Parts: sequence; structure tokens; C-alpha cells
Amino acid sequence: MRTRYPGWADLLGRAILCVVLMTCGANAQQVSGPAADRLAFFYTNPQPQRLIEIFTDMQNRALPWSAYPPVTGLAAAVFKLHPEGIDQLVPSIKDVKAAYALIAASRLSGQSAKAEALRARFANLGADERLNAEFTGLPSRIEDLRITTPTHLDIFWGASFAGGDGHYVLPIIDYFANAANASELVAIDIARIAISIGGGPKDILAGLKEKYGEANARQMIFAATALWAIRSNALQHPFVRQTVTKYIGDHPGTPATKALSVVTGIK
Repeated sequence: MRTRYPGWADLLGRAILCVVLMTCGANAQQVSGPAADRLAFFYTNPQPQRLIEIFTDMQNRALPWSAYPPVTGLAAAVFKLHPEGIDQLVPSIKDVKAAYALIAASRLSGQSAKAEALRARFANLGADERLNAEFTGLPSRIEDLRITTPTHLDIFWGASFAGGDGHYVLPIIDYFANAANASELVAIDIARIAISIGGGPKDILAGLKEKYGEANARQMIFAATALWAIRSNALQHPFVRQTVTKYIGDHPGTPATKALSVVTGIK
């Protein structure tokens, strides 16, 4: 089956939303408040039962599908250490989006059998076509997830907030670097796209598809999404900044490292 991609305006909008979700900024109206704060700073008090508060708050406010991949990653990382947390969370699941998140998190934590049992248990809640598509093909371990979409970026950011673990930030940096290291010019343009996502000039977007081709341009937008989220989260979370600093020190002189230093301000 051929994958269907959104238009360019929708693609950039999704990129901006991804960054908003993961940085929990003041303009993140749909994910601001208790759920966003508890998610992004979960590692300051990493108690499994706090997931119940997050899921309850999110369901009470009927958030869109895009709010759930980050909490899926968070739950997956928590369930790896506390598998009993899966059953503790089940009674609080009241809608289909939360059910998809719990099922996906269970799978990513290595509990594939539990995930399938939950899928059957929550079948009466209906289906969410978008989340079903976004979560299709997830591996049975989060460590085996290969980033190809902004949803995968969201999952890794959520996982990193579970324990303040830079181990989950590295795949995000590597994803950005794999695209940026194609050439100095590509790295510069990815940095410019990242700045545009953060509210800067949008002129870089004009002719991007013609310059690089549709597939490459799409990858560059996704990589820029990763880069701007890295910058934003490095400003808020010491463990992210430490991870970025070490990466820059371990990869001196590459196009990706140069772009990373310029956008984040980390040398």
C-alpha cells in the first residue's frame, strides 16, 4: 500500500505542532496545563501512578490524537521498569485515543502479549484511524524504533521525560544528523527550516521541493523539527543539554554538529 503524505502546508503545520507538544510552550493551548507539565517534567518525580493523573487529565479535555504519541513514549519507558503499571492504568482508560496509547506503550515496553490482550479488551471503544496509522509497525521494543515520522520523534521525547534519560534523546539527534550530514548546504537549509518553525523567516520553504525533490525536502522538514525541538528542550531540561553537549564533543566538525551548535548555542 502506498503511503499517503500530507500537503506542504499541513506538513509544516505538523512539524510546528510536534515542537509545540514537546516543548510545552506558552502557546501550546491544546496541551498546556497539568498534562503537559506532568509529562515534560515527569522525571522530577518518576512514580508510575502519576501516569493515571496524566491520562485522566488528557481524556477530560478531549485532546487531539497528536497529544498522545508523547505520552505513549513516556508510558513505554515507565512500563519497561514497572510493568505492573500497565494494569494499574487500565481502569482509567475511557476513550479510544487513550486506549491506543496504552496498547502502543505496552508493546514498546516489550509486553506484546499484554498489548494484544488490551487491544481485545478495548475493542468496544471503537477505532481511531489516525492513531492506528501512526502506530502501525511499531516494534516490540522502543530501542528498535527507527524514526521516520514526527510521531516517532514525539515517542522518543516522551520516553526521555520518563527518567530524564539522554539515551532516548540520542536517536533524535542521530535522525537529524543523518539528514544534515548529506552536505554543508543541506545542514544550513535544515537549520534555516528549524528557525522558520520557531517563528523565523519562512523564505526557505519557497522552492524547497523543487530544489531537493519531494522525498528529500520532506525528510529535511522532519529533521528540522527534530533540531528545533532539541534546541527548545535543551533550554528547559539539563539532561537534554548534557546529551547535546556530549554529542557535539564526540562529533566535531561535521555539518550536523555545526548546525546543531548554531541553532542550540551549545559549543
